[in-house]
Amino acid sequence: MKKIAYLSSKIFFWGFALFASFVLLFSILSFFEYFFEWNIPMVEISKKGEDSYASLKVPFIQLFVKFLLSYTVILLWFTMIFYAIYFYVLQTFFQIFIAEKTFTQNSIKKLTLFYKLNFIPVIIGFLGVILRYIIYGNLYFDEPHFFVLIHLIVAFFLYLYLDLIKKGNSIQQENDLTI
Repeated sequence: MKKIAYLSSKIFFWGFALFASFVLLFSILSFFEYFFEWNIPMVEISKKGEDSYASLKVPFIQLFVKFLLSYTVILLWFTMIFYAIYFYVLQTFFQIFIAEKTFTQNSIKKLTLFYKLNFIPVIIGFLGVILRYIIYGNLYFDEPHFFVLIHLIVAFFLYLYLDLIKKGNSIQQENDLTI
């Protein structure tokens, strides 16, 4: 069961890395098509009012990624890079369960990194809500906030697990000293 979780996280990481690479590459190419008016396959530029949108068609699976050609592309790039790092750290987190010794300092470091990484979307989401309230004067809960909530719940469980690993590490060190 432990190896299945580790292998599935590894497959998910590489799948996400491949998808993120595709989106990053073609979002950069969409800028070239927009500014230089090139005709790039799988990229379509459309206008809606004064805004320009880029649509990326993922081949073989009929998936479309559509985004506004403005600051949202930069947010898309940072999000893809963040989640590539996130899933890589998740993969190393699952290595804790496969390791022969679970209660080690290395396990605590991996768990602490994954714990802290889960707070980045929480902080950015909180700042986004405050910024939206300051600029627009309204406060509402929409889809991106569910991801923030999920990261907050994962961070809570990681805190509990981190405490458990730290206590297990101290007990194991005391046990190694008495032997």
